[in-house]
Amino acid sequence: MQTAKKLLVVVFLIASSPVLAGETFVLVGPAVGNVQNKNRHLYGSLELRHLFHSWGELSWGAGGVLDVSSLENYEGLNLTLQYAFSDRWSASLTSGPGRYSDHHFDLGSHLEFRSGLELFYHLGKGYRLGIGIFHYSNGGVARHNPGTESVRLALVIPL
Repeated sequence: MQTAKKLLVVVFLIASSPVLAGETFVLVGPAVGNVQNKNRHLYGSLELRHLFHSWGELSWGAGGVLDVSSLENYEGLNLTLQYAFSDRWSASLTSGPGRYSDHHFDLGSHLEFRSGLELFYHLGKGYRLGIGIFHYSNGGVARHNPGTESVRLALVIPL
């Protein structure tokens, strides 16, 4: 429950700050973890992002993510670089550190970095559908660093 409280604090701070003009949205959806192994598992993903500044089609932002399953949890922060190809299509790169529960799948460390590439289809009024692939790695901070990948479908909800 501590994780949910932390995420709510981040949401409150971002949503309530008048200095942070820009686009804020929530990404929510199902995901499959450990996609390259036999031990695949389903999890739910909740992510808050805020785009701070844009230069034409290119925007940058930051946010927080919470991935939860009955086996493992991940809570982290990320930086985002988003590019709009057209009015209907965009893509983003994300990366950042976080805490991995490391109960069932041994990724070598509680400190894991989550990096991803996502493609979005814009539905209108700020809503989008997206698919993304993410890689979790401890970046060599531990001797054991197997890493893992996940795939997520997301509904993007503007705030």
